Amino acid sequence: MSIAPLPDFLIIDDDPVNNMICARMIRSTISGASLKAFIDPQKGLDYIQSAYSNGNCNNAVLFLDINMRTLTGWEVLDIVNDFPAVVKDQVKIYMLSFSVDPQDQDRAKNYPLLTGYLPKPLSPTVLQTLFPDFIKTK
Repeated sequence: MSIAPLPDFLIIDDDPVNNMICARMIRSTISGASLKAFIDPQKGLDYIQSAYSNGNCNNAVLFLDINMRTLTGWEVLDIVNDFPAVVKDQVKIYMLSFSVDPQDQDRAKNYPLLTGYLPKPLSPTVLQTLFPDFIKTK
């Protein structure tokens, strides 16, 4: 059985502190993690559309915040939904949020692009569950 290649990790969250925590958690837990974080959702969207449009790169995992000032996570999902299939097929999206609002969790279920809804802050336990083949060993 072959192991899939390590995905690229992307974070879109307008809170630089959360991006730093998320990035540190990914790098300390996942061997060889490649990571890009964006505090401006539009810059993150532009990067995704550009980097993943040719179909010749690693798959990506996007950790996306819900509540942002310029574009909400829901608006980002709507924009990604209009991207070409070649882009959408390469990016798995996880909503990463402090929100415990059941309406947000229910709304997330209606977005086929969403792979999951995760609580902030991102934890080693969550990463170990999602990416067991890539966890650093001591």
